[in-house]
Amino acid sequence: MAELPGCFAVGSSAPLAVAGVPRAITDFLGWLKARREPLVPEAIVSRPSMNDLSVAEVRAGRAPIRAGSRAALFDFDKVAWDDYKLERTLHWLGYSRADLLAKIEGQSEGKLKAQRIAPDRTVWDTLWHVANAEFGYIEQVAGPLEGVENVTDSEPSDVRERLDAVREIFVRRARAVPSEKRGEVILPTWADRPDEPWTLAKALRRALEHELEHLREL
Repeated sequence: MAELPGCFAVGSSAPLAVAGVPRAITDFLGWLKARREPLVPEAIVSRPSMNDLSVAEVRAGRAPIRAGSRAALFDFDKVAWDDYKLERTLHWLGYSRADLLAKIEGQSEGKLKAQRIAPDRTVWDTLWHVANAEFGYIEQVAGPLEGVENVTDSEPSDVRERLDAVREIFVRRARAVPSEKRGEVILPTWADRPDEPWTLAKALRRALEHELEHLREL
């Protein structure tokens, strides 16, 4: 949803995905309300129905909830965010991270590696993936970070430390993007998919969408 970065609905077809939007918005706003977050000005309807919604844009062939697939760049991702929206979204990322860590509170690395949430994936694998994906999102807009930031393929090896280290990099690098470049479309020639377009808004949106997606699994 353009007005609520991080809020999304999925379905096996476009009509089914659209039909899930009212519930997704209600749940997302409820999640914010539970944290005493101020009313989101853009979300003027707290319990939307299909009559309150419109499809502003359609992108075909993108399935960002499937591992390794590309995420679409929408027109609203090309709008340069002001400081308020940037900081608000970083604040929401703080909520999702707190929820994620609360799910694993008191559990050792060994226990996280033993707990399976899918036949081929443990809780530890999922947390490691969340950290690596977030590092990848910010690298799309900040430039190549290998050898620049203190995160490698194997270090930090403690998954909680890795989540913390990557989040610090993500927030710092996002804030460092000049306001006039926040809507700039970037083709990251240094990345695995150099032809996939990114903006800062897309990186922020995807980071929140992705963490909330995996939070629901835990």
